[in-house]
Amino acid sequence: MPQTNQGVRSLLSVPSVYNLFTRLIGETSYRKTLVDQYICPQENDRILDIGCGTGKIVQYLPNVDYIGFDASQEYIKTAQAEFYKETKDSTLNKQVKFICQEVNTSEIKEDACFDIVLALGILHHLSDLESLQLFNTAIHSLKPGGKLITFDGVYILNQSPVARWIISKDRGQNVRTQEAYLALASQVFSQITTSIRHDLIRIPYTHIILTCTK
Repeated sequence: MPQTNQGVRSLLSVPSVYNLFTRLIGETSYRKTLVDQYICPQENDRILDIGCGTGKIVQYLPNVDYIGFDASQEYIKTAQAEFYKETKDSTLNKQVKFICQEVNTSEIKEDACFDIVLALGILHHLSDLESLQLFNTAIHSLKPGGKLITFDGVYILNQSPVARWIISKDRGQNVRTQEAYLALASQVFSQITTSIRHDLIRIPYTHIILTCTK
């Protein structure tokens, strides 16, 4: 996976530091926007989260059947601890499971069983081949009419120089142009919409959100 963990960026592999960083840049606002405007989940939807990290998205979802995969054992431990602590005394009826491993089609026990697949902040960490594998896993996992939502940094024309510089320092080494993300997605999905956002976090940054419908 093309990613750098050198220098200061290595600190983001520590769950507590990663969670603090996302809070500082406006986690609540951007996750809520993603859920309300793009993911749009319904109660009892089945959701597969590829690269779930510390699982923070769960607290913004309604009562759903959620399964999150991540290759980081520390991230998964944190996700499990925080979710179960949060729900211990609540009346939430979420069915939530976190699994420490990379996900592929062999790990999905049933074909076409998910309403939504999430890959939030993942594609810019992946090579083109790995990205295609992710798109194939998603389409294999989705019910007809289901959707994959991706969320990544992007390079665009006339971009703020500050935003471009910050994006260039991301741990993920495969931040792409809008055209490059679309070229990959369109090899697997035929229905794709894109949204470019400059307003999701507190620092200058440009995001692309793909909605790929099966």
